[in-house]
Amino acid sequence: MNPEALNDHLKRDPFVPLRLTLTTGETVDIFDPLPVYINQLCVNIFGVKRRGDHMADSQQMISLRHIVKIEQLLNSAPS
Repeated sequence: MNPEALNDHLKRDPFVPLRLTLTTGETVDIFDPLPVYINQLCVNIFGVKRRGDHMADSQQMISLRHIVKIEQLLNSAPS
């Protein structure tokens, strides 16, 4: 996955939730772009309890080369 392509999805205004599909078949849903950071090799997704909170309670680091598909999750909310 090209980091700029993922960044373009995260910068959309209004933001549309995303589902990343990985080479393993696992999916990762992103409902808020604020705790997501991208570098040239990976994406870091921090789990926060409240939007705008700076205390992360979890972190996922995903290699960009393992992201095979990005889908928009229209009309969805976190479960």
